Amino acid sequence: MILDPKNPNDALIFSRGTDSRKVGLTSGCFDLLHHYHLLYLERCRRLCDILVVGVDSDMRVKKMKGDERPIAPEHVRLAMVHGLRAVDAAFVMNDLDDFLTMAIGLNPKVIFRNQEWAERVKEVVGRSIAPVVIVPDVVTIDSTTGIISHILRQSKGRKRSR
Repeated sequence: MILDPKNPNDALIFSRGTDSRKVGLTSGCFDLLHHYHLLYLERCRRLCDILVVGVDSDMRVKKMKGDERPIAPEHVRLAMVHGLRAVDAAFVMNDLDDFLTMAIGLNPKVIFRNQEWAERVKEVVGRSIAPVVIVPDVVTIDSTTGIISHILRQSKGRKRSR
């Protein structure tokens, strides 16, 4: 189900009947969906019964990652994340208030963050609603930024060799 943080009824309708089930909530850019993203979401899902994922809006990604991003537009990233077997519902997140709105409406039992948040748990939005669980990173898998850097390095190398 695609949820809309601007419509608080979405979260309430979705969460009906979930009282006995453990709802987990997380978010991210998910630009160029890759293997690490899949592993992260599958690992989150193993720790809950229902996983809801916020996908950063194009505006938010651009603000955090720079003018060249996102690579894929938000509607594509939302559809791809929502289409994963590990994900039960997803929403576009324009700002942290959207995440908080969804946390209030869904009343999750856990909020997931990746390892980069381990030292910053006190900054996690929604931590007063549900405990934060840090899902350790898988070291051998790279980020979208790393993949893009690798492609650009390879591209520059090919141009020089011509």
